[in-house]
Amino acid sequence: MQVSIRGEKNAKFRTILRKAAQFYAKELMHTNLVNHLDVTVHLIPKNKQHPDNGSCEWNDIDGPPNPRVFDIYVAKGLRKYEKLSTLAHEFVHLKQYAKNEMDGLTGNDNIVKWKGTEFKLNSKLAPARRGRNRLKINATGQDYYYLPWEVEAYGLEVGLACYFRQKHGLTDL
Repeated sequence: MQVSIRGEKNAKFRTILRKAAQFYAKELMHTNLVNHLDVTVHLIPKNKQHPDNGSCEWNDIDGPPNPRVFDIYVAKGLRKYEKLSTLAHEFVHLKQYAKNEMDGLTGNDNIVKWKGTEFKLNSKLAPARRGRNRLKINATGQDYYYLPWEVEAYGLEVGLACYFRQKHGLTDL
């Protein structure tokens, strides 16, 4: 797997981020898939295009099915542990795209396919914020945090980040 880190001035932490990316990929995916990935991790300030702590996008040229080139964005203003945790969360999404578990395409119909099931996102509410960092996503009012791809990502991010820190003796982060 090719991993590039952009936007992090601290060389030591850049190395940690690169190791974390490789670790997360190996924990989440088969070696054959991992070996064909090209990932660029961008540390950027939050802005209108990237208002959240992180996001994962595939390269437009190499989109679904079977994307292999990805950009992951992580907010610069986070503490180091939060950056590792956000990176883990986004690697779960990368795995979902790379293994075709989720297509991530909403288009004009606002449909996202997850493991063969279609989820209609409510265009009036997504991606506009509602309340404190909460999104109402589909027509039935299902909460963002209950969408299956987010349940998986939030469910794995803490464990992956803690396991990485433990394996690499980084418990002080």
